[in-house]
Amino acid sequence: MLDTKINHQLVEILQTDLLKWFEKAKRDLPFRRTRDPYFIWISEIMAQQTQIDTLIPFYNRFIDSFPTVFSLALAPVDEVIKAWEGLGYYSRARNLHQAARIIVADYDGLMPDNFAELIKLPGIGPYTGGAIASIAFNEPVSAVDGNVLRVISRFCNSFADIGDAKTKKQMTRWIESILPEAAGDFNEALMELGALICTPQSPKCLLCPIRSGCQSHTAGTTGQLPVKKKKTKQLTRKMEVGIVTQNDCLFFVRRPDAGLLSGMWSFPIVETTVGNGQDIKKKLGENFPELNEPIFIGTSRHVFSHIIWEMSVYRFNLDSMVSETASHPYFISALGAPQSDHQTAFKALPQIDDLALPVAFSKLLALLKNAD
Repeated sequence: MLDTKINHQLVEILQTDLLKWFEKAKRDLPFRRTRDPYFIWISEIMAQQTQIDTLIPFYNRFIDSFPTVFSLALAPVDEVIKAWEGLGYYSRARNLHQAARIIVADYDGLMPDNFAELIKLPGIGPYTGGAIASIAFNEPVSAVDGNVLRVISRFCNSFADIGDAKTKKQMTRWIESILPEAAGDFNEALMELGALICTPQSPKCLLCPIRSGCQSHTAGTTGQLPVKKKKTKQLTRKMEVGIVTQNDCLFFVRRPDAGLLSGMWSFPIVETTVGNGQDIKKKLGENFPELNEPIFIGTSRHVFSHIIWEMSVYRFNLDSMVSETASHPYFISALGAPQSDHQTAFKALPQIDDLALPVAFSKLLALLKNAD
């Protein structure tokens, strides 16, 4: 259980001194220069899996491409995913696009102004909903992320497991019970303190504005907190990738709409059991009845949050199996006929930039180049 039985004086330190520090020390970030919920929404979605300093150029580029919710909603999803390229976790981009379409269709293009409506939108959970509602509309709701969990655990000297959903719910309720009038600033201040001062390793306690009220600092337990159970070990999967070349073009497939890297373009890939390129050759045989034997060109490893791909990469060279249409930038089927569902494509190297190609696959181009 989360122990938050601290007195009113300590709560006042947390409220008052934290806000004073934030006013002076907060970073000058582009999305802090506005209370427009659209910009705050984009920044919060980006910040879910990306460090603030890293996301700023991506944020600026994305806003330049989609300055309003209308421009985001009307854009093709591939264009949105392409603008997201480099940030990873591409389901965030797809959810943004889907939510933007709902906002335009159901809310006349205006972001919902309350937590209850915000969390109905795709990709907006309790944290993001709380951040938008409190920062943009000053609704008295909390926004509890990893930084906040760490700060409050140390301030209250709590040894409750922050990886436990019950702990997070208890902490959320407790923060909402002490929210000052400036709810949005308070939420941002907690996050900022966790990012700059109350860091996971080597926290800067001597610079902390709420040190005098911090119970773990008093007890000398800061280095032990927060408590979080170890994550489940990542699974490792052996994969085979097939790079099919013809007339200086490469063959791509669109991944399924659900699952890892859903909806994005990739080289054909399968989990292998046989090895030596035979699994990927069999898979490619669905599109290309006759293929040369696989040519091994190298290996690559890509780490996702919950899984690791250990990839063996094979090249397949097509001669006259695909029509001359294959060199054209339009989507085509394996045999050159028009592809109505846009699930496969041949692209010349200069045209690859048009695709939203995940890093797991774009980095394989170096193997292909070295093999030439």
